[in-house]
Amino acid sequence: MPEKTIRLHELIRQDEPPVRVMRSYHTTIGRHDHDFYELVYVTEGFCLHEVYGEVTLLMEGDLFILPPGVAHRYIGNRVTRIFNCVFSGQAFVGSRDKLAGLPGMEQLFSAEDERIPLLHLSLNERKRCRRQLEIMLEECTERQTGWGLRLSGLLTCVLVDYARSFSSHVGADTENSVYSGYVAQALSYIDAHFAEPELTVREIAAQVGVSADYLSRQFRKALGIGAQEYLKRYRFARAMALLQADIPVGEAAREVGFSSLCHFSREFKKELGVTPSQYRNQEE
Repeated sequence: MPEKTIRLHELIRQDEPPVRVMRSYHTTIGRHDHDFYELVYVTEGFCLHEVYGEVTLLMEGDLFILPPGVAHRYIGNRVTRIFNCVFSGQAFVGSRDKLAGLPGMEQLFSAEDERIPLLHLSLNERKRCRRQLEIMLEECTERQTGWGLRLSGLLTCVLVDYARSFSSHVGADTENSVYSGYVAQALSYIDAHFAEPELTVREIAAQVGVSADYLSRQFRKALGIGAQEYLKRYRFARAMALLQADIPVGEAAREVGFSSLCHFSREFKKELGVTPSQYRNQEE
């Protein structure tokens, strides 16, 4: 059950357009839901995100949409910056049926669909998405004549681009889907075995039936980083969650697969800019 329900009227007045774009930079957010739609685009950093009981790693370039009433939470996201685009169903009343027919839109309008597709955008897709969100943010800030009308139009553009990216990345009919096959299997294996100190890319690749070099190339194609870098970020995101839960540094290091506390502390500081102890203390 969500700890809190966020209402749209807390973010947008009733006399304003039912769309708002915001930049967010926040610490861990407990389980919550909202009575509006929320599009999230990650611009910097990484964290864990839990929805429908599934925990995934969010990082720069990731995009997803949450329908109303879906409980979720962010874990260890102190260094994560995102764009939030929140909107009500009134924002696309005239185009809902047309939008519902686009790829990836089913989960927006189905209360029974317990899937939240996570898209990792290509460089060109990122530029376009960020540009549109920045324009929407500018409209929300300056509020010039017709800003509400323009926001609704831009929202439609963003959702159409989401549908196109969905077709390219996770569409069921896309043979080269970046989240299908070897990468998807590897992500599942990492999630199940990240705490094992001896876990290597070679072992992960062997489990999914490909070479380590091939798997790393597929990771770069799908996520923009190699398999080793993904494993490191995933472990650090898990460690951040443990440190926020007041777990001792040494224990946190062991639970995420580091047999050497010195190595863990050195790599943690290199990645996050603070030592594990400093991070743990600033979360108190």
